[in-house]
Amino acid sequence: MLLAHISDTHFRSQNQKLYGFIDINAGNADVASQLNALRERPDAVIVSGDIVNCGRPEEYQVAKQVLGTIKSPLYLIPGNHDDKEQFIEYLRPLCPQLGNDPQNIRYAVDDFATRLLFIDSSLAGQSKGWLTEETVAWLEAQLIAGAERPTAVFMHHPPLRLGNAQMDPIACENGHLLLNLIERFPALVRIFCGHNHSLTMTQYRQATIATIPGTVHQVPYHFEDSRPYYDMSPPSCLMHRQVGAQWVSYQHSLVHYAGPWLYDASISCPTDEL
Repeated sequence: MLLAHISDTHFRSQNQKLYGFIDINAGNADVASQLNALRERPDAVIVSGDIVNCGRPEEYQVAKQVLGTIKSPLYLIPGNHDDKEQFIEYLRPLCPQLGNDPQNIRYAVDDFATRLLFIDSSLAGQSKGWLTEETVAWLEAQLIAGAERPTAVFMHHPPLRLGNAQMDPIACENGHLLLNLIERFPALVRIFCGHNHSLTMTQYRQATIATIPGTVHQVPYHFEDSRPYYDMSPPSCLMHRQVGAQWVSYQHSLVHYAGPWLYDASISCPTDEL
């Protein structure tokens, strides 16, 4: 199993730039091409929310076009910038598991050694996250049914505060309900989120919880300064790989750089020193 996990694409309408100067659509098209060019093609590509920036149909048209070029199967969930009805209308053809009910977006993928559960943590009209009673009940039922299999949950908002002064106030407000499930079900071992535009990790009981960077722009981590910064620090994604019984996640850069080169000992430690 090899999964490529990207997040917070924030597509804009055709010929529109994010914040007036970031060519987010071109950046995302480059990311899609990079994923297609990987020597090992991912078994699936996950996009954990904020697919578009303003929830507009014309933005979803661009998102559908660009994400539709990715050759691996797609697993998508919405974020707080998404309009759920438009999200379903335009993106369900790329991810049939989404179903046709914008208010109940959740699904399970059982194709791998680790079960993948995808849930919607967005709350219409709000930046913060919220888990509905139906979502929590569905998660509990899934964990009961697959109690013997390691399980990973993908959602947009982190379910707890991570010490990020800007983003903590708009984390998942009732994320403690998910933490309760971690306590009850030892098989729940991974929670992967977007939203924070940074690679941030913590541990809760047996579960690793992480937010991942955006595909183009990032949010710097500040413990005390809560002003709404963003920057163009290098984007990256996470790759999730099953290695025997272990789930291994590693950062994969999405910037262009020189290399790779094959190691050559004669260059590393030349014998004919001048």
